[in-house]
Amino acid sequence: MNFRDFVKLLDEKGLLARIKRPVDIKYEIATLMKLMNDKPLLFENVKGHTMRVVANVCSTRELVALGLGIKPNEIIAKLTEAIENPKEPKVVKAEGYREAPVDLTKLPILLHYKLDGGPYISSGVIVARDPELGLNASYHRMMVIDKDKIVMRILQRDFDAFLKRGNKEFAICIGNSMPVMVAAAVSAERGKSELGIANALAETNLIELGGHKVPESEIVMIAEMSGEEHDEGPFLDLTETPDIVRKQRVARIKQVFMKENPLYHALLPGGLEHKVLMGMPREPTIFRE
Repeated sequence: MNFRDFVKLLDEKGLLARIKRPVDIKYEIATLMKLMNDKPLLFENVKGHTMRVVANVCSTRELVALGLGIKPNEIIAKLTEAIENPKEPKVVKAEGYREAPVDLTKLPILLHYKLDGGPYISSGVIVARDPELGLNASYHRMMVIDKDKIVMRILQRDFDAFLKRGNKEFAICIGNSMPVMVAAAVSAERGKSELGIANALAETNLIELGGHKVPESEIVMIAEMSGEEHDEGPFLDLTETPDIVRKQRVARIKQVFMKENPLYHALLPGGLEHKVLMGMPREPTIFRE
């Protein structure tokens, strides 16, 4: 079940609130996301944009379980099994995508809080193919600094090691299936693919766009590290406190692919969706210990 199929399922079950009045990407959508707490939202009329925005889709364990096709009390066991026994995903033909001009201002990227250093892509999953270790999927916040440039907060983990080995190009995937969203938050052992974990959670095929194997996401951007650094932040972190400004790596967006009438997934920093994704996938480690 891909992202838009899950949104459709939420709507069919009466779990999705449709916001039809005009809303602004500057603070207003983020404020409504906070006020509505754990309610999945579809913003149908975003000022200055034709693209709709979806939010709060994995803000509770019940929603995560629904997206995985299991019961809430089965999550830990299912995730533990998937981490221990990942399954290599199949690669299928990419269908229904078009290439769009590279212009980040055309995406409804939110400015969440007044303290933020700029608009942030916070739901994007980075997919990088390491010649030695295979596919890696992980979350890294991305602040927009130009129409074709982002500055990324990258911790010293697998993606950082990938870049330090001289690799430069990677994909940014927005609007992902629940298995991909959950698996990308797992701190997997080096050499164990998060996309294999996603496929073990529920069937997750890969497609090829711009020479990269990626999950079937609403929006896929191909990016390359520019060799520059730029101030990143401030940013309201998971603890709902502002993170400091740091010099971080800059990436240039080379290509943008999207589905017809794509849905943009907005994730509120410090919100319930952020906390569920960053906390729940670590439970199997705690459970084993």
